[in-house]
Amino acid sequence: MKKTFTIEGEVVRYPGPGGWYFVQADKEISDELRRSAHTKKVGWGYIKVKAKVGETSWETTLFPTKNNGPYLIAIKTDVRKVEHISEKDTVRINVALE
Repeated sequence: MKKTFTIEGEVVRYPGPGGWYFVQADKEISDELRRSAHTKKVGWGYIKVKAKVGETSWETTLFPTKNNGPYLIAIKTDVRKVEHISEKDTVRINVALE
């Protein structure tokens, strides 16, 4: 059985090139992901997941942040368009570890 959890938070736009949009996992989820032996990490500590917001699913990775900060999940442009998600919106993303 795959581990599942929900990330809920404000959509933030990264100010650099490309303008990615992220939601931050809370500290409890981030800490659990770091400790869990079942978390399969790929290059640079990324974690492969399947995400779903509204009726839209996509495969992505959770991005680690420096100094054991929170993991971030990116919301793809096509997902944001279909689900009418904008910067500063609060969203609930259901996540399943791959």
